Amino acid sequence: MTKKHIGVIGTGMMGTDIAHLFLLSGYPVSIYDIDEEKVKRAQEKITSKSKEIKEELLQVTTKIDDLSPCQFIVEAVPENLELKQQVFQELEQVVSPSAILASNTSGISIAKIAAVCEHPERVIGTHFFNPATKMPLVEVISGEHTVSATLEETLYIIEDIGKTPVHTKDVPGFIVNRIVTPMLNEAMHLLENEVSTTEEIDKAIKLAMGHPMGPLQLAEFIGLDTIYHFMEQIYEETKLAQ
Repeated sequence: MTKKHIGVIGTGMMGTDIAHLFLLSGYPVSIYDIDEEKVKRAQEKITSKSKEIKEELLQVTTKIDDLSPCQFIVEAVPENLELKQQVFQELEQVVSPSAILASNTSGISIAKIAAVCEHPERVIGTHFFNPATKMPLVEVISGEHTVSATLEETLYIIEDIGKTPVHTKDVPGFIVNRIVTPMLNEAMHLLENEVSTTEEIDKAIKLAMGHPMGPLQLAEFIGLDTIYHFMEQIYEETKLAQ
């Protein structure tokens, strides 16, 4: 089967790594960002890491119209609903109606992102984990209007790049973050109440649960601002304290 042309929107850590991942699997990839310096840095980062990537497979651009040939697009812009909706609206003016539009959101509702789209049936979530080239899991999230053909094609592509997809409904936090976030929050409460030290709390969970890093180390890795934003987001949608 001919590999689909992949589009990646956003040249941050995740966007660049997702593009790199597809290139390693032989997919042609177009990376788009409005900032020319950022797309150049993304290109240099990818090519410097993997000399075996064929240069003709990679295109970087600051013109969204250049994504018109793409058949599967992963949006990896910051976690802001209005920004994501704007990106998807612009994409629908450029790509074919059959192109799949995937969001790399870690928790924003796929249905809400798709609500502004003319073809919400081809909108889906693909939550890659950092770093995307190494982490084996991708959460695949079906929105309210996502059709089975969109889901099946997405699952095929995720498996084809060597990742393991886990399908989930469109609920706040999906699976992983819905479970992990309360654990991180509880670890912070233990530290705040001086139950134990950072090192001892992390050691306890690593040894007891077989985790590669403790909850406080993981919180630092993810970023406390990111966790705070995510907790607020889940609370707004569920009214359940994390």
